[in-house]
Amino acid sequence: MKLKVRPIVITFLVILFFPWAMAGAQTAPYSELVKKAKAEREVEFWDSTDKEAAEEILRGFTRRYGIKTKYRFWRGTGVQQRTLIEMQSGREVSADLLSPGREAQQQFLEAGVFQKPPFDYQSVWPDMDKRVYDANGWSLSVTGNSRAIAYNPRLVPPELVPKSWDDCTRPDFKGRVVLDPRHKLYALHWHKREWFLGWVKRMLANDVKLIREQTETLQLLAAGAYALSCSAQPSTLQRRIKEAPQIAEGVKIAVPGELLMESGGAVYIRKGTPRPHAAQLLAGWFASEEGQRLVDKEFYESFPWVKGTFNARLAEGNKLLFCGLECVAKAGEMSAEYLRALGLPVTK
Repeated sequence: MKLKVRPIVITFLVILFFPWAMAGAQTAPYSELVKKAKAEREVEFWDSTDKEAAEEILRGFTRRYGIKTKYRFWRGTGVQQRTLIEMQSGREVSADLLSPGREAQQQFLEAGVFQKPPFDYQSVWPDMDKRVYDANGWSLSVTGNSRAIAYNPRLVPPELVPKSWDDCTRPDFKGRVVLDPRHKLYALHWHKREWFLGWVKRMLANDVKLIREQTETLQLLAAGAYALSCSAQPSTLQRRIKEAPQIAEGVKIAVPGELLMESGGAVYIRKGTPRPHAAQLLAGWFASEEGQRLVDKEFYESFPWVKGTFNARLAEGNKLLFCGLECVAKAGEMSAEYLRALGLPVTK
C-alpha cells in the first residue's frame, strides 16, 4: 500500500523544518542576488567585532549560502584612517564589505571609496524593518547597541531604582553617578536635544564622575564605588556575566521608561570590489532575523524588534528611542556638542 502525501503537507513540512527554504521565493531581486553572489564564491568583511564571535556568525552565512567568508578585525580610529588613506591613494584593499566607526562613516563616504549596492536594498528585502535602511541607499544597519542605566542593588534600594533619566540627577546620588565622556546616549540627544543638553548640565551640578571604559565602570559599580552608571551598554554587562556570572549580584540594568538604541554597525560595499553581490547578500543576511539571532547569541547586539532576543526583552514595556543611520551620520556633531556641555575640549 503506497502512502500518499498531499503537496500541502510537504510544503508545511519544508517550512517547519527548513524555514530558510522559502527565503529565495521572497522577491525576484533576492533570487538574482543570491545567484550572482554564489558565482562570486567568497566575501571578505572588515569590522570591529571580536574575531572569534564574528567568525562564528559568518559560519552561519556560509552554511546558508555556501559562500566562503574571510574576516578581518578592524577597530580604532588610527587603523581605519590608514585604510582610508590607502584606498584614496589607489592601493589594493581586499575588503568587500566594511563597517567603519560611526565618527568615520561620513569621511569614507565623502572620500568616494564606497559604492552603492547592485540592487536596491528595499527591493531585495521589502519586509525588513525600515529602520535598518539608509535613505540614500548606500548602506544597511546590521547591529544595534542598547543603552540604559546600570546600578548596584546593594546601594540602590528598590524605591530608588531609576524610572526615568531624570532620576540620575537625584540628590540621593550626588557624587555617586558615572557618565561616559565618550558619547553613548546619541538616541536621547537625537530625539530630545534641548532636554538632553540641560540634563548633562544637571548631571555636572550633581557631581557626576566621568569614566571612559564600560568594563571598568561595571567593575567599580560591582565593588560599590558608585551607585549608578547612566550611560551603560547592557550588552557589555551581559558579556561580562557570561564570563563571570557572579557579577550579576553586584550590577543590574534598569530601563528608565525609554530604551535607547543606536545603529551599532552600518556596512558599506567597497568601490571596485569584484564581489559586490556577495557583499550585499552578506549585509542583508546580517540584518535578517536569522543573522540577528546569531548576533544576539554571540554578543547581544541584535535589534529589539527581533522577538526573544536580549534587546527585545529590554524593550518590553518601554518606549524605544532609535538612532538610525540618519542620526549616526550626525554623530560627530553630537559628540562635539556633548563634550562642550561637559566642559571638555573638542578635538578637530
